[in-house]
Amino acid sequence: MTPEEQAKFAGEIRRFSPREIDRLHRVLFRLHEESVDFSLTIIKNEYRAVCLEDRYHTTADDPCLRWLLSLLETDPESPLNEKFLDILEEAHIILTADGTTTDGGTEYEGAGRTETVEDTHAVQDRLDSPDSLDENDPLWRQAVALDNRKLTSQALEQWRHKLYLKREAYMNQEDPAMNALADSIHRRNLARKAISHWRNTVKEIQVMDRAADEFRARRDAACALRQWTLAARERLFARVRDERLLCKTFQKWREKTGDIDELNAAADEFRNHQALRNTLRKMMAKIDQIKQAETQADLVSKGNLVRKAFNKWLVQLENIQLNERRAEAAAEYFASKHALQDWREKTRLVRMEKEGRRIREQHLAVEYLRKWRALVKRSKDAKYNEAYKVIRRRVKMNIARAALHSWREKTARIRGMKMAADEFRARKDAENARRMAHGAIVVMYNRTEQMQEAKQQANLFFNKHLMERLQIFGSNWLVPTRQILESQKKADEYRATRTASYALSILRSWRNVAFRAKRLEEDADVVFQRNERKRALGFLQKWRRAVNTGDEEGEDREERLIPTTPAARRSQLLASTTPVYTPAPGLFGPDRVVEVVDE
Repeated sequence: MTPEEQAKFAGEIRRFSPREIDRLHRVLFRLHEESVDFSLTIIKNEYRAVCLEDRYHTTADDPCLRWLLSLLETDPESPLNEKFLDILEEAHIILTADGTTTDGGTEYEGAGRTETVEDTHAVQDRLDSPDSLDENDPLWRQAVALDNRKLTSQALEQWRHKLYLKREAYMNQEDPAMNALADSIHRRNLARKAISHWRNTVKEIQVMDRAADEFRARRDAACALRQWTLAARERLFARVRDERLLCKTFQKWREKTGDIDELNAAADEFRNHQALRNTLRKMMAKIDQIKQAETQADLVSKGNLVRKAFNKWLVQLENIQLNERRAEAAAEYFASKHALQDWREKTRLVRMEKEGRRIREQHLAVEYLRKWRALVKRSKDAKYNEAYKVIRRRVKMNIARAALHSWREKTARIRGMKMAADEFRARKDAENARRMAHGAIVVMYNRTEQMQEAKQQANLFFNKHLMERLQIFGSNWLVPTRQILESQKKADEYRATRTASYALSILRSWRNVAFRAKRLEEDADVVFQRNERKRALGFLQKWRRAVNTGDEEGEDREERLIPTTPAARRSQLLASTTPVYTPAPGLFGPDRVVEVVDE
């Protein structure tokens, strides 16, 4: 604590009443007896407890509590009890057994208490003669207690002054060996701190690199999974669309085939019925003609008989000759009529045979034409399928070649970026190490300069106050000086022993920590390599599994989606030129190697 801060706190504590100063002293005394660390919460709780004991209501803005907390925050390295006693000494406040008094007048004396003339006369009357003193008088007891407190405070002040002198002597003592050891320990600490800071920085960079690698791996995996999902969805959509188109095409083709079969059956039935009806019509016409001819022949024969009978009565001789001629003519007529009927029957049979032969030839021609059309259709379908497979294979190989080229370009670009990143990281590491070394050297130089300035100020202060503290011109300086020298020798020996043991323990702990850190680094490297190997194997297995399933699905879909109609085959050939509808497993062969097909 600087003298200015100490004077500031002393000026503030002079405004407090003795009861408030006694309350602060009780708080610090209790905390010192309990041997606890001074913290804000503990001090606040203990101050509230002391105020409750005094039946004093405190608040969060209590000036005594704020003064004590600000004293705790000022110069945290010094104990709070020593700072409090130093401030009381600076303010000329003496702690007694039953209260707090001051050597000089303070501000609260005039404000808190006013003496009257009657009290002054009463005191003078009591102190006029020694016989008038009463040992049981409260004022006498208070005066005795005040004397005891003053003696106690004086003894405490002398003891604190001796401790202060010992501490100053110990601080001003120069030991080259210990200074060299302290310098070496200080340099070793600085080197250890620099190395630890460098290691922490390297670890942070490694952690950030690993986090970046993991982030890139997760991002690449997410992108690959997203692309694979989109491709799978597109393949599914294409398959569903093709299946629906095929179903619709097959349904239309079945309907048209059924309609054509029905029309062919109806046409065959109508043609057979029409041919049979025409044949029957012609037969009935011929039969009617024959009947008419027979009827006419009967009528002619009856008229001839009547004419014969009439002519016989008229002319017997002529009628006999005429009847003979007519009988011969009738015989010839009937013979020719029977011959004509036989010829007509034969002609009708021959015509019917020709008509049946013509109908059979026409039916055979229709059947042969249908079979020829089916054969031509099958040959065209086979040619279309073969051409479709060849074009699809060429498209796949072109897409695979383009994908392989793009992958090679991306790999080369990524490799160049990694090399540039490694060079940049190495350059940044070198710059950081150079900057860290420069900062450590600057800090060490500044620390050395500060230590030298502090030593010079301490020497000046010591030379200034040496005569006053040692009391060389007094009568009782020799014995305390000898005692101080003996205690200094013992303290030096003890300090040398403790310093050596502490240095050995620090070296041993450093060696153990270094070995443990090395072992931890090796174990971490082994675990990291094993985890990376497991992760890579897992990714490779998942990729192989996905590729195998994709191959099987692609082959099944290709076998299932071979078009059967020319329109569907043409649309699928046009759709196969788009990379979206090309299955990814089709890019590779059975041995997982890209196949190259010469176009």
